[in-house]
Amino acid sequence: MPQEKRARTDAGDEDPPWSSWAGLQPDALGVVLSFLPCLADRARVRSVCRQWRAAARGRGVAPPLPLLVLPRFRFAGLTPGGVLAPARRAWMPPELDADNAYCVGSSDAWLMGAAGPAGGECFLVHAFSHEVRRLPPFGTSDCSLRKAVLSASPESGPNSIVAAFIIRRSKPELALWRSGMKSWRVCRHALLAGHVDIAFYQGKLYMLWRFMPCLFSFELGEDERGVTVSHMKDFMIEKLLPSTLGLYHELSCNMVEWSGRLLLIIRYYGGYQPRSRVKVKVFAVDLSTYPVGLAEIRSFGSDCIFLGSGGGKTFPAGQHGGVEGNLIYFGPDHYNSHEAFVYSMRDGMTGPIVQPLPCGTRASERKIGFPVWLFPSE
Repeated sequence: MPQEKRARTDAGDEDPPWSSWAGLQPDALGVVLSFLPCLADRARVRSVCRQWRAAARGRGVAPPLPLLVLPRFRFAGLTPGGVLAPARRAWMPPELDADNAYCVGSSDAWLMGAAGPAGGECFLVHAFSHEVRRLPPFGTSDCSLRKAVLSASPESGPNSIVAAFIIRRSKPELALWRSGMKSWRVCRHALLAGHVDIAFYQGKLYMLWRFMPCLFSFELGEDERGVTVSHMKDFMIEKLLPSTLGLYHELSCNMVEWSGRLLLIIRYYGGYQPRSRVKVKVFAVDLSTYPVGLAEIRSFGSDCIFLGSGGGKTFPAGQHGGVEGNLIYFGPDHYNSHEAFVYSMRDGMTGPIVQPLPCGTRASERKIGFPVWLFPSE
């Protein structure tokens, strides 16, 4: 018996040849995974054996449901019912000062954040491998990092450009960085408003005012100092939209890419009325014409859209059994600090993501930052 135990130990991580679990066909396991959309359940599946771990990461397996990353690296997973599970603190490398860290953007499993006092260190961290990549500091103590978007995964090297929206000395600025640059390239312009949404789309950087549907694009170029803005364009789409919708006169605008198209998502409010008064309109922006064209979108099919402090992204909810699609999940941010709800494109109804809100709209939490959505690929 001791020799048999020693033989199993010497075999390392190899699974016993008599294990019936290891013989489950990958296609069958893929069907099982389609009914296990939560990341925590996927992790348990991968831990069974090497064969299951490989099958769970194979092609054709739908990605797990998104996570909401709260300040101090607390993770709340979305459940198949469309609500958030209780947030749990995740381990992060001590060098990140997790007690004072907050995130402002994400790309796949990568998070961009900052820690320490304003103008302190900026970083990219992989949420699961915990690889850390340092970014240059902004250099001043009166700087607030509000939002960041990436043109591609940091693993793509110089092809990944980071665009950050910051408030410095009470003035908005756009900062650009890519691998190899020693400092941020800062752009100042009169059209940079205090509350904006930014997104990369088809190789260009777009900016949208949050309080009014004004859309701009930035052509990015290169010089001896690195990436820079070479041209800016105003699409003047606000002239193509009604200024009000009945009694709804407070606006909140976002943009996101869906099915290869750039979408404009507008929330209309009746002043400071309860959120049950919210009305949402979605338009696809046709940038190939002049003036640009707008077409109203009334359904996302089986897809869902997630919007929040770190930008927006589309998620293929229909690839999971029992997960409802055609929804928009709104998270809180600097412009809508108390909002966290889901909106149905099918009937216009709204509902809470969770009660009470896990994102912490308390003043102490808002001083640190707001949550961002994270979209693991496996």
